[in-house]
Amino acid sequence: MKRKLKIYYSSSFILLLIILGLWNPFHIGIDPKDYYKEGDTILVAAHRGSHASHPENSISAIKESIKNEIDIVEIDIRQTKDHELVLLHDHSLDRTTTGTEPLSDYTLKKLQQFNLKFKNKITIEKIPTLEEVLEIAKDKCILNLDFKTNDFQAFKRAADLISKNHMEESVIISVNDLNLLPKLHAYNREIRLMPIAFKRRQIKKILEYDFIDIIQVYHRAYNKQLLKRIEEKEMMIWVNSLKKYDKIQAKGKPGFYRLLKIKKVDVIQTDYPEELLSMLREIDLHP
Repeated sequence: MKRKLKIYYSSSFILLLIILGLWNPFHIGIDPKDYYKEGDTILVAAHRGSHASHPENSISAIKESIKNEIDIVEIDIRQTKDHELVLLHDHSLDRTTTGTEPLSDYTLKKLQQFNLKFKNKITIEKIPTLEEVLEIAKDKCILNLDFKTNDFQAFKRAADLISKNHMEESVIISVNDLNLLPKLHAYNREIRLMPIAFKRRQIKKILEYDFIDIIQVYHRAYNKQLLKRIEEKEMMIWVNSLKKYDKIQAKGKPGFYRLLKIKKVDVIQTDYPEELLSMLREIDLHP
């Protein structure tokens, strides 16, 4: 009976602290001072744009991210049959558009017959081209181009569009095939490349390059020794909150805080960019 009373009084005391605003349960075990110093900023990347309220990879989703002051908008890039660069995540059109076949079966002109879908409802929006999106995002946010192909010619076409719009400083190209890095850099030395490394040996290989200033890693792939080497090279660290930590956050639990607790990061990509931005501002890790 005494034990039950103790639990009751402890729970009541904690509840009182929460009500009075003297204790935040989401801060349990989180000490940003472990990894961050005053003035540090973590950038927020919107996965496929702000697609909680708009179709993913759509112009409206990108504009929503810009309106909400999201730092980076991640978009997926594919090629049409006539080699035009457009935004679409999946190989096939059926999940996100009114089409059914692989995107690569259609020319850009033929793609215009299809509309984007949002939560299985048909919208008036069309599949946007990379060129359209570059014009919309210029001077408003950073774009992260996640290519769904390793075709070097597609990268070249994107690089040419980026240069045409004078956006070398505000575009980051994700690179899965690490062997492409030197070739891509040789083609355009001004565009930022972000290699994706989910293994330590990949990180070590990337550290050999002197033209990389940002790296995407799996949050558990780098230990303190690797972190020190990454910081010595002045590389930014990009980590995804997608799936595991986003799912925790979606359940009303501190998913973002758990991610911050694990390792030092400079960029976090999420399906909930507005929520993450709000949290980072609360703990002074974003202006």
